[in-house]
Amino acid sequence: MNTFSNEWEDKAEQAQISLFEHYWNNETNMFNNAYECNNCNGQFHYWWLAHALDTLIDAYERTNNEVYLDRSKALYESILKRNNGVITNHFYDDMLWMSLALLRLYEHTNDSKYEAAVSTLWKDIKTGWSDQFGGGIAWNKSQLDYKNTPSNAPAVILASRLYQKFGNPDDLDWAIKIYNWQKSTLVDPITGFVWDGINRTGNGNIDKNWEFTYNQGVYIGAGVELYRATKNRGYLADAMQTAETGVKRLVGNNTTNILKDEGGGDGGLFKGIFVRYLGGLVKEDPNQKDMAQFLINNATSAWNNKLAEDKILFGSSWERTPSLNLDLSINLSGVMLMEQAAIMEKLLADPVSISLLNEQLNGYIAANDIKGPLVPILLNSAKQAKHHLEMDRVKQAKMHLEKFQKHLHNKAHQNHISEEAKNQLISTTDLLLEQLGE
Repeated sequence: MNTFSNEWEDKAEQAQISLFEHYWNNETNMFNNAYECNNCNGQFHYWWLAHALDTLIDAYERTNNEVYLDRSKALYESILKRNNGVITNHFYDDMLWMSLALLRLYEHTNDSKYEAAVSTLWKDIKTGWSDQFGGGIAWNKSQLDYKNTPSNAPAVILASRLYQKFGNPDDLDWAIKIYNWQKSTLVDPITGFVWDGINRTGNGNIDKNWEFTYNQGVYIGAGVELYRATKNRGYLADAMQTAETGVKRLVGNNTTNILKDEGGGDGGLFKGIFVRYLGGLVKEDPNQKDMAQFLINNATSAWNNKLAEDKILFGSSWERTPSLNLDLSINLSGVMLMEQAAIMEKLLADPVSISLLNEQLNGYIAANDIKGPLVPILLNSAKQAKHHLEMDRVKQAKMHLEKFQKHLHNKAHQNHISEEAKNQLISTTDLLLEQLGE
């Protein structure tokens, strides 16, 4: 949905255009592994390309431009071809990233082949669970006794989203089971800081010294999605604690407060994962103005240190101008940051009001994210709420806003609304009801 025009939307679009211009390979219909690419595509980075899919869908949701959806579809087909016609993978965490991206692609296309791919992946991922060390999903299929955050927190996100989309209680059971293991095993109970894994070297130890933005980001995302699925605010509180601790511990310099450099290769994606799910937390609770401003500040620093005015490419450090031979992973993170800044700027600028709710609702309807019989139902509830507020009849307005929310949660309407539209409208209505008081 593209309702507003502002500085960060423009910058996000420029970053997306530059990513495509400098990394897309028309012969393979995939992104190259690096810029500049000299025989750089020998390795197939399945999980990088999963994030590339996610990043293209970010652009589509911001612009409603079908070009981004077409590129997503083409990229999926090329990934499948490069992966010998199958969508599964040796690494459980990599399959989770592909599942999350394809579930979003299904949301916007309603094409059953993406739903089928997610189902295949999810079935495979669940085989990685065992009771060793109390539970948890393994990192890969040849080391089943090593469990880590990258293979468990994203599984909570996926299972929670599947439950919200399709209503299968088994998915919610999986989400809660995995979350409880993750929290009890790999999260510092005092600070909420997330550790990387257990038994990596076969000695049963926990890797407490591996402090990555990646791990904090996926646990934040797990808490947010379980909150959306259950409305249990304890999950949101967990996410907030981890976010606050992560922001303090994972900046490179306490003076500038910019996230630290985690290098290239796989590490190039870590900050992008963190900012994506930190942004999701702020969207769920737009009162978190400090977190929104933190993301804007990081985006400002990255933008000011881009490669050149005509080459909007970012480095692994968001505080220094990069050199060339930049891994795709690094620039995916930079583009994710720009996309989050575009969302954060709106949240910082726009007060929560009945007018904002109506603007969001009409925008989603125009983008076909809400359709069918749900359209007149929601329009009528929002209209009635606005009318009563204008007449200072707060009690009646709240009644219609509560009805509005009930329709959003109604499983009979789930095929008529996208997850993004549903979650955003629920969040806005929650804040409106909170402002209106008891």
